[in-house]
Amino acid sequence: MKPLILLAIVAAIAACDQPKTAPESTAGEAKTAAEPAAPAQAASWPLEAGTYEYSRSDGRAGVNTVAADGTFSNAVTGGETETGTWANENGQVCLSGGSNGEKRCYTFTQPDAEGNFTGTMANGITMTVRKVA
Repeated sequence: MKPLILLAIVAAIAACDQPKTAPESTAGEAKTAAEPAAPAQAASWPLEAGTYEYSRSDGRAGVNTVAADGTFSNAVTGGETETGTWANENGQVCLSGGSNGEKRCYTFTQPDAEGNFTGTMANGITMTVRKVA
């Protein structure tokens, strides 16, 4: 009798060490597992009035001055100067006007302690930016 009791105790201990698994669903049961949530898009840092030096991944660079009245002046390296309007729109910073009247929108990161940050356009062009005034 003692060997049976000992065997029952060992079996009970072994059963406790088994990982618990979810029961398999049968063919007629609908799966109820929730879909993973889509990652939230990071909010863009809103631009403030000031003067910024920038360099884009497509080779364009310059100094862009954005005014509190919603206008900008962009002195592109090489001599061209663009003017137009800017605004924080739908989580992005958008500049309208310029040499061809296009609207360019950027998603900016939070500036670091030195005032440096990055931006990304919808077409994948990236830029590094530094506030200088």
